[in-house]
Amino acid sequence: MKIIPLRLIIQLVLGMALFFPAPSFSDQTDARLDELFTTLQSSENSGVLEETEVHIWAIWFESGRAEIDSLMEEAGVAVQSGQLAQAENLYSRVIKMAPGFSEGWNRRATVRYYQQDYSGSIKDIQQTLSLEPRHFGAIWGLGMILGRDRDFSGAITAFERLLEIKPNSRDAKPRIELLKQELNKSSV
Repeated sequence: MKIIPLRLIIQLVLGMALFFPAPSFSDQTDARLDELFTTLQSSENSGVLEETEVHIWAIWFESGRAEIDSLMEEAGVAVQSGQLAQAENLYSRVIKMAPGFSEGWNRRATVRYYQQDYSGSIKDIQQTLSLEPRHFGAIWGLGMILGRDRDFSGAITAFERLLEIKPNSRDAKPRIELLKQELNKSSV
């Protein structure tokens, strides 16, 4: 039996790494996002805007790891079937396995919102936004919670930030107007 020198093994491994790189993460670190966000901010075409938003969500949802993606899908099914505790546990597993994956945090924030765990949801939203400051879904959720908690100034700020990222948001401007009315009522 012929013994292969260690140097040759190292060269083979390095060569394979160059030609077959490990799968990269798609999520919030994906280079395509910058162009998509530019389109989101500059286009007036509703079809282009909808398609762009779908692409952004698709990128955010892909972790680049089959096990994580499978857990995300399983958790999504649990949410759809109303099994929120199970979904929260699955998203918590995702977060533990991939703490830098913003969509795991965002999805758990959404589940916690559905469970009326607003403080838990806000903590997850903050983590989502620390990883992906342009996450318009998380910003929308933050605005909703702050408005519900009667922090009208905070909610207005959140929806204004949403408009900076996604100027054609259909409901941000009306929400800002309603929040300003509520703010005026509460200051009288």
